[in-house]
Amino acid sequence: MKRRSEAQERGVASFFADLREDTPRPRVCRGTACALAGATPAPGDRGAYCLGYCDRGPAQLNAEGHARGPDGAELPPSPAIRALGPALVTERVATGDCSGLEAARAAGVWRTLEQALARPAGDVLDAMIASGERGRGGAGFPTGRKWEACASATGAKVVIANGDEGDPGSFVDRVLLELDSHAVLEGLALCAFAVGAEDGIVYVRGEYPRAAERMERAVDEARATGWLGAGVAGSRFRFDVQVRRGHGSYVCGEETALLNTLEGLRGEVRLRPPYPTESGLDGRPTVVNNVETLVNVPWIVGRGPEAYKSLGTEASSGTKALCLARGFAQPGILEVPFGISLREVVEKHGGGGRDGRAIRALCLGGPMGSVSPPETWDVPVCYAAMRESGLELGHGGIVPVLEGNDPRALLHHWLGFFADESCGKCAPCALGSSRSLALLEAGAARAELEALLDVIAAGSLCAFGQRLPATVKTLLDGFGDGIFGVSA
Repeated sequence: MKRRSEAQERGVASFFADLREDTPRPRVCRGTACALAGATPAPGDRGAYCLGYCDRGPAQLNAEGHARGPDGAELPPSPAIRALGPALVTERVATGDCSGLEAARAAGVWRTLEQALARPAGDVLDAMIASGERGRGGAGFPTGRKWEACASATGAKVVIANGDEGDPGSFVDRVLLELDSHAVLEGLALCAFAVGAEDGIVYVRGEYPRAAERMERAVDEARATGWLGAGVAGSRFRFDVQVRRGHGSYVCGEETALLNTLEGLRGEVRLRPPYPTESGLDGRPTVVNNVETLVNVPWIVGRGPEAYKSLGTEASSGTKALCLARGFAQPGILEVPFGISLREVVEKHGGGGRDGRAIRALCLGGPMGSVSPPETWDVPVCYAAMRESGLELGHGGIVPVLEGNDPRALLHHWLGFFADESCGKCAPCALGSSRSLALLEAGAARAELEALLDVIAAGSLCAFGQRLPATVKTLLDGFGDGIFGVSA
């Protein structure tokens, strides 16, 4: 990494919340699920927009990085986990902790890579293209097409597992990083083998200290036993991995902001093109996949793309791990085949609202996702079908807004999140986010607020500024002017 000036170093330090802290302080979750559950930071505590315990909040991390519930008891890593049909993603974590090498090997981890190394790398790439798997990070871009673009590029390549799961309401990646660590590495190694990379990175958000520790241990175990290093599993394939920790910034889940962070820069988004598969980390062709995407890979390669395509829909093959937040009667991770109706998920498998309370709406996919009222719940869980209905599945987090929750407080929460987490790269988002919060607090006319949201959506560089205004508008549409105190 090239030497930075003192001004650049100060600029980086001022960008990240963790680097602005002289001494660690308890962090109280202010994510959507915890906010609706009444999270209230005590004096001296530091807020965090999601700690990945949305099923059991309000949650907090103490100064030592241990997650605790509202009663102060330490929270175990695993939520309730269920699967409707075949369990692809949750097969191992549903049985317990498979983060250690011995447990992982007993459950079949690393076997698919060993078998794949005996065949041409193109076979792995072909399987991923044929499977139709879409990235689970929110955009839903076909995984195989991304890998193909990187494989055809020239230069030394790198592959990255994006563990910066920041959407308030989503926690599946935290669970996989903590309890299925070797499966994440195997998926990343298969990606590297397919595209011709020798270097890999697992990037873990700063709010997930236990996940980073488990991944660091898994890398050490894999390297010591030949699953990483100069000759993986006795083959000619060279591949090694390092774990990097984030420093407290939501927008670094966006792949180009993540790349800037890894290069020692502020976590601001980049203009595209070029796309990372052509010029990514340090200018090298780079694949960035989220954790759930990678855990699917060994299943697809091992059992074949046709078996994967037999699950789900034509537009969205396979399964999706949905994260049901605390407001449900039956919260936790629910792995479902694509095609199941959202209503069945909510009413049958989520059990409706907690304590018998009616669900007024669903927050899907975090603040950049959608607000879904009950009349939209007959849509199938499918990227294409949901987009046709004006909904975004995002990362798969589902937070219910219950009878008795204050919609105005939710709007204030989201606009505050918008203002706090904008990376500052582009003026429409950087200035418009804080201005939109000020308009709400001043009781401005709804038309003025919506006009500003339109400018932000049209002028922003990345999905954060482009999509969040639409979510805010659906809140306004769904709950009415009077509730929010925004005049017409």
